[in-house]
Amino acid sequence: MVVKHPLKLAGNQGSPYSVKMRAVLRYRHVPYIWILRGSREDDLPPVPVQLIPIIAFPNENGEYTEAMVDSSPLIMRIEDMQLGRSVVPTNAVIAFLDYLIEDYGDEWMTKHMYHYRWYYEDAADKAGKLLPLQANLKMDPSQQKRGYEYIVSRQKSRQALVGSTDNNRAPIEDSFKRLLRILDKHLQSTQFLLGSRPGRGDFGVFGQMWQLTWWDPESARVALDIAPRVV
Repeated sequence: MVVKHPLKLAGNQGSPYSVKMRAVLRYRHVPYIWILRGSREDDLPPVPVQLIPIIAFPNENGEYTEAMVDSSPLIMRIEDMQLGRSVVPTNAVIAFLDYLIEDYGDEWMTKHMYHYRWYYEDAADKAGKLLPLQANLKMDPSQQKRGYEYIVSRQKSRQALVGSTDNNRAPIEDSFKRLLRILDKHLQSTQFLLGSRPGRGDFGVFGQMWQLTWWDPESARVALDIAPRVV
């Protein structure tokens, strides 16, 4: 059983969930077309949530009539579409632990990523300069300046909502460093989190960790210092 027509994955290049789902699709060998949200190629059905990636599924005629959001149910939907290279462990107990790790990556590591990107001024400056250009490389300097001001002010205004405050700085950063130490020790003996191949948890952690270890300056510095294996 294979996917007859390629899926269409639309998102923002800097999104951890886009990184996560592209990695899942590559590993599963599921054909897909990558589309930048809001670009001229973005012809996908509307969805109520615009800030996270969507996958559009083709019907028998290859028409993209159905769209879904949320990476966790998307992974399970794709499990039923194509056999081979499953990311769900066959053991029920291990599968439950794998589910918890994926949820940790999606829900708590988001705090790590958001905090390190918008709490530190050099990270916010980098994101403000690059993220608008990911949506439109051809924008003129005035558009780029407006994009910078909009995205930085918007994201910084949401810090308390996400939990990135002065009072929460220590718990968020300490938990990130604790995770790095755990993973660095774990990777001394095995390549994946729960066995000899990746599960949902690996992809959930990877989507966030790629940003944290390569994209955002302060978290990347911390990761290289504490856990080079993770990097």
